[in-house]
Amino acid sequence: MKQFIHIVLLSVLFSGALQAQRSGESRKRGGFSLSGLSSPTSMPADSLVSDSTKLNSKRITAFRLTDKIGDTYIAPMDTNRMNYYNSTLVEGKSVAIGYLGNLGSPLQSKIFSERKEERDFIFADAYDYYLTTPTNANFFDTKIPYSNLMYTTMGGSTQKEEQLKGTLTSNFGKKVNVGADLDYIYGRGYYNSNGTKLLSYRLFGNYISDRYQMYAYLANSNFVNFENGGITNDRYITNPDDYTDGRRVTDTKNIPVRYSNTWNRVRGKQFFVSHRYNLGFMRTTEGTDEDGDPKEEFVPVSSIIHTLEYKDNRRRFITHDAAGVDSSYVNNYIEGSVNDTTSYWSIKNTFALSLREGFQDWAKFGLTAFINIDKSRYRLMDSIPRNKYIYDEVSTFVGGELSKRQGSILTYVARGELGIVGPDAGEFRLTGELKSSFPLFRKEASIKAVGYIKNLTPAFYQRHYHSKYFWWDYKLKNIQRVYAGAEVNLESTRTNLSAGVESIQNYVYFNTQGTPDQFESNLQVITARLKQDFRFGAFNWENEAVYQLSSEKKILPLPQLSLYSNMYLGVKLAKVLTLQLGADVHYHTSYYAPYYQPATQQFQLQDEVEVGNYPLINAYANLHLKQARFFVMFYNVGSKFVDPEYFSLPHYPLNPMSMKMGISVTFND
Repeated sequence: MKQFIHIVLLSVLFSGALQAQRSGESRKRGGFSLSGLSSPTSMPADSLVSDSTKLNSKRITAFRLTDKIGDTYIAPMDTNRMNYYNSTLVEGKSVAIGYLGNLGSPLQSKIFSERKEERDFIFADAYDYYLTTPTNANFFDTKIPYSNLMYTTMGGSTQKEEQLKGTLTSNFGKKVNVGADLDYIYGRGYYNSNGTKLLSYRLFGNYISDRYQMYAYLANSNFVNFENGGITNDRYITNPDDYTDGRRVTDTKNIPVRYSNTWNRVRGKQFFVSHRYNLGFMRTTEGTDEDGDPKEEFVPVSSIIHTLEYKDNRRRFITHDAAGVDSSYVNNYIEGSVNDTTSYWSIKNTFALSLREGFQDWAKFGLTAFINIDKSRYRLMDSIPRNKYIYDEVSTFVGGELSKRQGSILTYVARGELGIVGPDAGEFRLTGELKSSFPLFRKEASIKAVGYIKNLTPAFYQRHYHSKYFWWDYKLKNIQRVYAGAEVNLESTRTNLSAGVESIQNYVYFNTQGTPDQFESNLQVITARLKQDFRFGAFNWENEAVYQLSSEKKILPLPQLSLYSNMYLGVKLAKVLTLQLGADVHYHTSYYAPYYQPATQQFQLQDEVEVGNYPLINAYANLHLKQARFFVMFYNVGSKFVDPEYFSLPHYPLNPMSMKMGISVTFND
């Protein structure tokens, strides 16, 4: 009966996703009205990769796949009793992050080491934390049906931000698991023309047996956000009693913005499947089965692997405020109204042969060779209406991986791939990770070294883009990136320390005019990060500090120091209720943060205003009772007693002080 209930919930969740999708599409084409409005792709950070046939020791296990090869590793599940409130905030995604103030709006980490390689479809980069990819998608193996539903809300009726998120999954026998997840964000925004509506959903499943394993999902996303270009005068925030027009605005909705009735829509479809056939032998183990015969287990020796990924992305920038938008741009490459469109699809096939680690005592490492074929098509606008520029690209890569993931004294992963055919010929990536773990004061300690050498072809839309206000076809040189870093983790003292240096040649960025540019000299970035937690009985103090130094601050501006501190009391009441009371703060030094450009959805350089030197303070009560987590928090309480400089990006202020509430319920029986 319980399994039947979970199946019904699964159907309802998927039907709701389809209905929300259809309702968005049923509106007038391109229309979006606030009145209609109701989380590096390289290897895992640690050596947890393991054989998926052994992921059955827990009642519920979540796992993810490595890039291209599709090896499985255990993924942490969202079950933390503490700090649940923080996971629902945009600021919770990084110690320092820049966004447009509204939940679901475009964002970029201010920590350079957290930024990933640009996609060819660069318009999706601004939504990176909300997109499902083959390397962040969860798969499950459950002995009991599992579901988790989460809802959060903040603000009044005209500014309310809401998020509904859920996962439902169940095994059908020992080998088959199916499920669905949904993420729906609906933010009206505290500022005029700043609404967001993000819908993404996924159907997934996996089949796991000794000989054959398969993981697949079908995902869809539809992201819409109003674009206001930022407020017209920062003094409405910084000097609320001294406006240039001599009047006071008490409602943030009345603060003038650069444009209205303007929006971006980014849509995406994705199909992914990774499967393998294992070759091996049966080995007798200790003990007997139910019939009294000796137990046997299958030992995989090698694997034949195939991975297929299909993506279809579309982007549209449109406005009914032509006069206001036109006044912001110098060039008009296309006559008529603003209705910029572009689309892209790609299909990638990866074939691999793998020799498995540990099938005999002498097999101390695993070895994999692969070939990847990628075909892409891009459609760009022409100055002649209804005409399109079509670009087809086909690239072939070959590569290999050497790894040792079993044991703790020494593990390593080394991977290399080289483009041999097509526009990416000559592109290569060499990445490596070496880790050693050992006990220290009866708890685990580890030392890890990481590094890479890359020669990258600039993203397609950095080389080609056609629209009303921006038009470029550039021949950009390949980007060379070299990185070396190390990390020390001490559980006994709750200390994590990491540092690294990266050297970049031919760095590609968006200049102050909003077009791609290339810095052909050498650029270095030094990063050091310290996480230090303290606990004294019920008192807890969590801290994180990131130091960054860019050798070319005019080309790559970064906050030199970013801090996060969380101080709270954690107690258990009546042996069932966990209560967390505290406050946290985000802070970074001021710097010339990039400006978000709505017409390209990119973060471009600016040298007019600095952002930072403001503490974002939140006070909260976080509770856990049996299978439910819930919280109440006051966001940005510092705005009431600290000089109001709360800008996340130039001309894009954070939300003023607001109350936020949320609840997450897990059903796993």
